[in-house]
Amino acid sequence: MSDPERIRVEQEAGVCRLVFTSPERHNAVDHAFGRQFLAALTGPATEARCVEIVAEGANFCVGGDISGFAAEPDRSLTELADAIHAGERALLDLAAPVVVGVNGWAAGIGLSLALCGDVIVLGEGARIRPAYTAIGLTPDGGMTATLPAAVGRARAMELFLTNRPMGAAEALGAGLASRVVDDDALRLATDAVAEQIAAGPPAALAATKRLVRQANGVLTDAHLDAEAASIGERGLSPEGREGIAAFLGKRAPSWPSAS
Repeated sequence: MSDPERIRVEQEAGVCRLVFTSPERHNAVDHAFGRQFLAALTGPATEARCVEIVAEGANFCVGGDISGFAAEPDRSLTELADAIHAGERALLDLAAPVVVGVNGWAAGIGLSLALCGDVIVLGEGARIRPAYTAIGLTPDGGMTATLPAAVGRARAMELFLTNRPMGAAEALGAGLASRVVDDDALRLATDAVAEQIAAGPPAALAATKRLVRQANGVLTDAHLDAEAASIGERGLSPEGREGIAAFLGKRAPSWPSAS
């Protein structure tokens, strides 16, 4: 049986656009999403001059499909994290610059995916939140490297430990985004940036991207592997099980003793 569509790929004028297409699910990430994400980034995206990532609906991506975690206990969070990380590795390996347009919520793995962008454009109503520790898990998708690199260690630690949301204006001021635009203008603005990049000298832009990433050096394969192992371990822990059950039951978690 084929997967339901989670990502649509559009190609025009040197831009490969990945559109998250599950607005009724708030573009939550599941195994089908992971497979389609990797297929797009190892296929059509490799020929593009710029890759653009946007989403349909009210939210960019609210994170992992938590109901799916509970429904498939035999499929570990490590397995899902590894699948998403394979796509992220392909994304980070692309020569082409990556432009991300964020509308509504970017939480959990949704925020991790947004942070892989070379240029991040936010709608004025965008809100970000790490989200993981609220359900007894640890971040994945490279977020423990990319968020501190974007906003600074102190602010990132506050966001990780308190799970408070950050609005678009604060995110812009902290250096997470390059610009904030009206929500209604987000798609046009993101398209325009991607088209401008695609019209530039591809080899020079690719080399510039590579030099900047080498200078920062924050996200490595070993770090992604460590995050995948950690979230898998936490998902099987008493805290992780309670956090997921509480989220699905729409109640406050009752945390067990430290484990």
